[in-house]
Amino acid sequence: MRFFAGLLLAGAAAAAVVTPGRSLAVGTPAPGEIKIINVTAIGSGCPAGHAYVNVDATGTIFDVAFDEYIVSAGPGSSVSDSRKNCRISINLQFPSGYQFSVIETRFTGYASLSEGQTGTCRAGYTFAGDSSQEVVFQKNILAPYEDNYNMIAGVGIESFSRCGGTTAILNVNSEIRITPISTPYRGTMTVRAPCKTTLQWRRCDPASSEA
Repeated sequence: MRFFAGLLLAGAAAAAVVTPGRSLAVGTPAPGEIKIINVTAIGSGCPAGHAYVNVDATGTIFDVAFDEYIVSAGPGSSVSDSRKNCRISINLQFPSGYQFSVIETRFTGYASLSEGQTGTCRAGYTFAGDSSQEVVFQKNILAPYEDNYNMIAGVGIESFSRCGGTTAILNVNSEIRITPISTPYRGTMTVRAPCKTTLQWRRCDPASSEA
């Protein structure tokens, strides 16, 4: 079975954003001007040969299919069974004079948790070369629980790509885990479709070369 995670780069979702002390014009590059140079996926939840990346003809929408993004705890489970992660890196090319931020990411999955267990879905967002600006969201699910779950990460405007360039790499670091590992009953947790990330764009301040 494959579980799907897709990211939607929505240039039409531009919003007016003003940083204190600056006057930034709202703007969105034309869809044809936003290109995905490449997408990579690495981690125990998406090992080589088990993450399937598809990019649409416009180069602005892609999805990643997983078949091993599932964790378990309880009898017979190890530490590596109870926690898995996946880092998706999106290398974007766009016209000079723009910067972007993540507005929202929605994770969807399924959890079957026994008494005493806690399931956690975590997502962190960074731009390559600027890990100090990581924005993190986390959802904890308490047992007993057996149902779908959603984590809506409203990342907002805390972190924008730097101005002064025409490329940027956005890293989406996700993780699912179940604690504690040793419990009398088995628990499982997965990442499923749809998982979409929406970006917003704005024009850079002409007087500044930084976000």
